[in-house]
Amino acid sequence: MLLDLVIKSVNQFQDDCLKLCERHYPTVHNQGISEHHIGKAFARRMEHTFVSFNHASSISPLEMLSSGENPRHFRISSEIGTVWMISHHMVSAGKTCRKKLMLDIHKWQQEYGFAIQPNDVLIIVSDHWITRSKNSGELLHWWMGELPDEITEYSQQGITLRESDSQFAADLNTNFSISPCFIKFGHPLKRSGNQQLVRKYLQLYAVLQWQ
Repeated sequence: MLLDLVIKSVNQFQDDCLKLCERHYPTVHNQGISEHHIGKAFARRMEHTFVSFNHASSISPLEMLSSGENPRHFRISSEIGTVWMISHHMVSAGKTCRKKLMLDIHKWQQEYGFAIQPNDVLIIVSDHWITRSKNSGELLHWWMGELPDEITEYSQQGITLRESDSQFAADLNTNFSISPCFIKFGHPLKRSGNQQLVRKYLQLYAVLQWQ
C-alpha cells in the first residue's frame, strides 16, 4: 500500500515541479531546482497523497546536514509506514557526483538505520541539466539501464545521449545489496509557446524498500 502511494506521488510530482518553476525559477536552466525546494515539494506531494487516501501524516527534516543549511532530506511519517526522502542535484553527472549520492544513502542508513521499519520506503529524487559533456549524456542510461525510445526528439534539442559503462542499479547492489523496486525519469518543464518538453532538464526518481 505504501509503495503504491509513493509511486502515485512520483507520477503526479512533475506537475508540481512545473508550477514550482513557473513561480520560483524563471532561469531554472542556470542551476536546476535547489535540493531544498525539490525535497520540500515532494514531501508536500506525498503528504497530499496520504490525505487523499485518508491517512494522517507529518513531515520532518532529516538532520543530516550542517547547521544553518536549508533541509533537503525529509521523512513523511504515517500509520502505514514512513517515506524517507533524499533529494540530490546532479551538478556534473560525473563519477564524483554519483558517488556522493551513494554516500548520502549510506549516511542516511547510518543515522536512521535504527528507525527504519520493514514497510518503510526510501525515495531518491534527483535532477540534472543536461550539457554536452560525456558524463551528462550518459546519466539517463546510467540511471535507467537503457536509453529512451525518443532519441530523435533529444537530438532535435541538441542532446546527445550515450550508453554508460556503469549502472545505477549495479552500484546500489554493490554498495547496499538492494535493487530499486521502481525507477523513472521525467522532463517536467515545458516550453511556454508550444508546450514541448524541455528535455535538457531531467528529473530522476528511484524507490528502494529494505525488507
